[in-house]
Amino acid sequence: MILRIFTLGTVLLLILGSNPAVWAGGGDDSVDLNRKTSPDLIQKGKPLFAHYCAHCHGLAGDGDGFNAEFLDKEPAELSGSKFQAKKTNHQIYKVISQGGASARKSHLMPVFGKTLSEAEIWALVAYVRDLGTDGSNPVFLPDGVNRDRPLDSSVSKEDLQSFNKWFEDEGGNESSIRAGEKLFRKKKSCIACHQLEDEDEKTGGRIGPDLSQAGVRYGPQWLYAWIMNPHAYKPKTKMPNMAVVSEEARVLSAFLSGLGSENKETPEDWKPLIETAGNSETGKKLFFDSEGKVYCSKCHRITGDGGTVGPDLSFVGTRRTPSFLLESILDPKAAITSGYSTVLILTKERKFITGVLKFEDDSGVNIVDKEGNDLVIPKNEIKKYKTQKISMMPENFKDLLEVQEIADILAYLTSLKLPEFSGGSAPE
Repeated sequence: MILRIFTLGTVLLLILGSNPAVWAGGGDDSVDLNRKTSPDLIQKGKPLFAHYCAHCHGLAGDGDGFNAEFLDKEPAELSGSKFQAKKTNHQIYKVISQGGASARKSHLMPVFGKTLSEAEIWALVAYVRDLGTDGSNPVFLPDGVNRDRPLDSSVSKEDLQSFNKWFEDEGGNESSIRAGEKLFRKKKSCIACHQLEDEDEKTGGRIGPDLSQAGVRYGPQWLYAWIMNPHAYKPKTKMPNMAVVSEEARVLSAFLSGLGSENKETPEDWKPLIETAGNSETGKKLFFDSEGKVYCSKCHRITGDGGTVGPDLSFVGTRRTPSFLLESILDPKAAITSGYSTVLILTKERKFITGVLKFEDDSGVNIVDKEGNDLVIPKNEIKKYKTQKISMMPENFKDLLEVQEIADILAYLTSLKLPEFSGGSAPE
C-alpha cells in the first residue's frame, strides 16, 4: 500500500512538474510549498493599491477608505480572513481586471483591465494577499504575462465629428439622456467616484470631481473624449478606462451635458468680460509675466512651463467652457478642481500649515504650499487637519485687472486646445 501511494504521488509530481503554469499561484492557484510570493511583486503592488484602491478599501485593506461612507455598498474588507479564504488568486485577478459585475458583485467596483497591465494586476493580487497576511496562496507571474499597459489613444478627429453630428441630432433627446443616466448610476462605476445633486442633496463618491454642474463646466466633446479613454489625456488620473463603447460614451455625454443647465446664465456683471474680444498673444504675456499683476504661471503649468501648485492648463480650452474659465478667474472657490483642495494642518507644536493635499499614507501627509514647495508632515506631528472650502488661488483678480486684460487672458486660455478638437497643431 505504501508503495502504491508513493508511486501515485511520484506520477502526480511528474505530471505537475511538466507544466509550470499549474504551479504558478498567478497561473492556476495551485500551491507550491517551496515557493513564496516575491517581496518585489508585493512592493510593486503597494503604490498601485494606494493610487487606485485605497480611497475605498482603505490603506490597510480594512474597507474603511475615505470614500467608503459615500457608497451604497460597503467595500470588501480585503485584509479579512473571510475574504482571503473564499477567494482564489484568479478570482481576485478577475474582479480587478473585469470589475465587480463580472463576479456578480457590486458594479461600484470599476474595471481596471483596460488601464493596468496584466503584470500590474498580478502585483495587486500579491499585495492584497499580503494585506491579509495570507501565505497559503503564493502569487507569482504566469509565463508570458503582458507587462505593457493597454495602448492609450485619444479619439480621432473623424470620431469627434461623428459625435458632434450625433449630439446635434440626438444629444438632447429624452431617451439618450435617460440611457446615459442609467449607465452612470446603475451600470458603470461612475456614481462610486462622482457626486450628483439629487433634490438638494449630494450623492455619490468623492474621488473625482463633482459633476452636478457638468453641463456648465465641460463641453460635450470633451466629456465624450474623456469617457472613451481618460488616460490618453491624463496618464496619472485615478479614473480607469471604463471600457465603454462609442454608443455608451455618447449617451453618458448627453446625460452629463444636461446637468446644471439651469445655471448656464452668465451673471450680469460678468457679461462685459466674456463679450469683450480678447487677444490671446497679449493674454499669454500676462499669464507668464513674473513681474506682472497676476503671474499665473507661478502656480499653473502649460506644456511643461510653469508651476505645479494649481492644475495643469495645457489644453484647458478643450476641457473647460469659457464661462467656467471666467468663473475660475473671478471666483476660484466656487469650483475647486478635484485633487486641488486646500488643507489646514495644525501640528502638535501649535503651528498652522496650509497647502494643496497631494498624498497621504500611514506615515504622513504630503502637501504643496502656495510657494510651490513640497512639504511632508509626519503623522505623529499632526494634532489635526481638515479640508477647507477655499482655493489657493487669489480672489482679487477682478480688482487687479482691467476688463480688457481679463478678456485677453480668457482668450489665451480658450485657445489652448488639442489639435483634434481645434483643427490646428498642438500648442508649443
